Amino acid sequence: MFWNDLQVFGQIYFVIACLATVVLIVQLVLLIIGISGVGDMEFGDAGVDFDGDSDGGIGLFTIKGLVGFFAIAGWVGVACQLGGLHEAWSVVISTVFGLLAFVGIGYAYKAIKKLQANGAVLCENAIGKIGEVYLTIPEKNAGKGKISIVVQGKLSEMEAITDEEEPIVTGRDIIVLSVSGDTCKVSSDTSVVVEIPNIDKAKKKRKKK
Repeated sequence: MFWNDLQVFGQIYFVIACLATVVLIVQLVLLIIGISGVGDMEFGDAGVDFDGDSDGGIGLFTIKGLVGFFAIAGWVGVACQLGGLHEAWSVVISTVFGLLAFVGIGYAYKAIKKLQANGAVLCENAIGKIGEVYLTIPEKNAGKGKISIVVQGKLSEMEAITDEEEPIVTGRDIIVLSVSGDTCKVSSDTSVVVEIPNIDKAKKKRKKK
């Protein structure tokens, strides 16, 4: 009875709504367990960003937004058809609600990613901190070892190099002198004075570029 009441136009809306809703639920589950954003395509004012982390623009155009558009537009279209509205009005109303969902989801995911970024460990914050060698660090920048260090209240493992004449063995305390990318330059002389960079200023400079 329900299916017949929808007729062909409403049935199309119903199928689209069901498929989009299933995909939307899967995306939400992946977001909750921390597997979101992989392969997501987002267009900000600064161009295309496949991870959805573009600093330029709002970046509302995402796969998740499109899925939300079809899900909401589909269910609103079904409701319009069950309410007896003309097909043209159903298209207009469902499109408007779909666009609202599209924009709303775009802003919501953007806000979530900003929260995730704010909670991320910044490697620069390790500079000047004392850590412990986890894997022996070869001498004279001959290779990379690993250190365990507490950064922003979190115990982290980071790759490390040293320009000292002797390797720094596992278990030895070190101090982080500088950071390049995700690799630290360290010293076994933990009494050395290290200039701590202004992280906020560095971030502002990167954004201006």
